Amino acid sequence: MSWSERYVQDHRRQTDCAIHRACAQLVSDPSAFNKFQEMLTCARTRAPRLFEAPVSDGRHLGVDALVNLCRFRGAHIRPVIDWVGTASSWRPAVSSLAHHLICDYNVPVFLASCWYETDAVADKKRGWFVAHSRGASFRSLDLPVVMTRKMEHIFLASQDHLPIEHAIRRAELLALGAPTEIVEAVMSTRLATDLRHSEFWRTVWMFLVANAGDVDPMQIGPMIDYIQEVRNDRTQDGVMEFGSSQPAFSMKGRTVQSMLRLMREWHRSLGVGSVSFSWVRSPFEPLFFEEPSGDGLDISRRWQMMELINSAQLRREGAALHHCVASYADRCYRGNSSIWSLRFWQADKIHHVLTVEVDPRRRVVVQARGNANRAASGKPLRLLQDWAVQERLRMTI
Repeated sequence: MSWSERYVQDHRRQTDCAIHRACAQLVSDPSAFNKFQEMLTCARTRAPRLFEAPVSDGRHLGVDALVNLCRFRGAHIRPVIDWVGTASSWRPAVSSLAHHLICDYNVPVFLASCWYETDAVADKKRGWFVAHSRGASFRSLDLPVVMTRKMEHIFLASQDHLPIEHAIRRAELLALGAPTEIVEAVMSTRLATDLRHSEFWRTVWMFLVANAGDVDPMQIGPMIDYIQEVRNDRTQDGVMEFGSSQPAFSMKGRTVQSMLRLMREWHRSLGVGSVSFSWVRSPFEPLFFEEPSGDGLDISRRWQMMELINSAQLRREGAALHHCVASYADRCYRGNSSIWSLRFWQADKIHHVLTVEVDPRRRVVVQARGNANRAASGKPLRLLQDWAVQERLRMTI
């Protein structure tokens, strides 16, 4: 049996398991159970590609969408049986079904991602979908970011594949006048999808836009890391991850030069007098790849994607690639982040190439930075993509 045949067989088995779990979850509610069975039958015959959706941690995104649409059956305005279906891939299939069941007015395709999302505010986003589909302007909803008319216009024109938070942040930056290089730099950080403390972060975006000609885009990621650190901006389930530093930190009166100086001082302080501590490995497997000699190489390269599991390793990685990954030790210890190092051996010498952050709970590659915070590209990016496929991780960079 070929690899592709094994993959199809395994995916079919996981899909069946996800459907059985959904039935067990809904069986105590006959109304929801019957609605799910009706949707399942229609999807199998009219939109079979919906079941090609990926499976992550046992969750089948297409099946999850059916379950959540059942849970919101009070918002349905049309019967499932009248849905004509679609031959499109799984994302448009979910969007087509959600539009048929719920929408009075057309809603952008990317908003339908709310039906298979599982984060803490997923139900709130489903509420946004319903309200907007009934005619409410998106900017009038209870959003984490104050949205202007211009931001709303850019947001609603977002590409179909974008996560909702990603689309909100991108629209905010573009509406504020951020040039492409600043938008790309911010979108390669956690702030692409973390919309908390939006009032403060808007002052940061305005600072970056006002100083666009003086800010090196490669310094934006480290600058955001520094600001998050001093403001205690990193929380999980309401618990602060860092001790008090400068929670009242403000951008008022700051200059690019003063920010870079503070950031460099912070970088130098990382690891000074630090006590080393370790954390539990994530469930992901490393990647090994041997690049034979030839193609311009005199000596073969042995590539490895390996997880960093203690604070000393983070400090060494940061020193090798001249960035601030050492500041992520608390996140790793609490299980909020998993840090990986892509490196290669050539003639017994180690070359650090790329540092990768994964959100293990959402199974998402959050960011990847090379030397001096350069973006991933070329062969390192292709190897990262191969590893993400191997471990069934979603890429947001």
